[in-house]
Amino acid sequence: MTPRERERSAPGILARIRAAAPGLTPSFRAVARVVSERPGAVTRMSLSTFAGAAEVSEPTAIRFCRHFGCKGFPDFKISLAQAMMTGLPYVHGEIGPGDELPAMADKIFGAAVDTLKTIREALDLSAVARAVEAIAAARRIELFGSGLSSVAALDANQKFMRLGVPTVLHADSHLQRMAAVTLAPGDVAIGFSYTGQLRDVVRIATLARERGATVIVVTRARSTLARAADIVIPVDTPEDTFVYAPMTTRLAHLAVVDLISTAVALRAGPAGIGVIQRVKTAVRDEWLAAGDGGVGQG
Repeated sequence: MTPRERERSAPGILARIRAAAPGLTPSFRAVARVVSERPGAVTRMSLSTFAGAAEVSEPTAIRFCRHFGCKGFPDFKISLAQAMMTGLPYVHGEIGPGDELPAMADKIFGAAVDTLKTIREALDLSAVARAVEAIAAARRIELFGSGLSSVAALDANQKFMRLGVPTVLHADSHLQRMAAVTLAPGDVAIGFSYTGQLRDVVRIATLARERGATVIVVTRARSTLARAADIVIPVDTPEDTFVYAPMTTRLAHLAVVDLISTAVALRAGPAGIGVIQRVKTAVRDEWLAAGDGGVGQG
């Protein structure tokens, strides 16, 4: 297999376009939208029709094709058709108004399983290891995220707090900015963003880094947020977020949080396990006994 063939097939070109879309230029995003929403139709279009559908020039459409490793538009259509034929994992953009509940369940659960497998295979473990070292040595940790991405930040806050790591999460983005400028060398700021393109989140990362804190982000590899960080744990999911809110991306972010928090706990040894046990004991009286309907946490 030639380098060009490897680039086009790992992962499929449609998955790569959907993953890269948030970080593309406006004109390329317009082309990506057409490809993402109507991949089958694109394989039957002429170049002029394709460019017209995206409201870009034909040279721009050709540059888009080359950006994703194709020689031109004919080559791009072949790659797109192959991606659609090789069992591309379900993405939420494929759910239609006519889908019954069983079909929606298959697509959503299938997307979750396939996304987690894909992220695990591509996971930069060296970046994870650097993040673990920084978190374990941190004097203070500020967590930040906006909108749906704040779910992962909240989960991280709860997990790191249980490890005895001093963590803070402010729900308001203005407070997150204010907290960022109070950081210092030896502190860590951890940010989450599905797209890596939100102005507030990028600004918080920039402010924290200017103060000398180590900035760790979980986001798309080539995003603006990634460029503002010291350590990037890339999560490039093949999810169409043009219509639906991110779903599988959220699960991937939570899995990364689980991995990092577990690694930090193991690195802490018996002392870290002791903290976890004390935290569990502190809330044990809130658990129902087995005869009261079961035993659980949270």
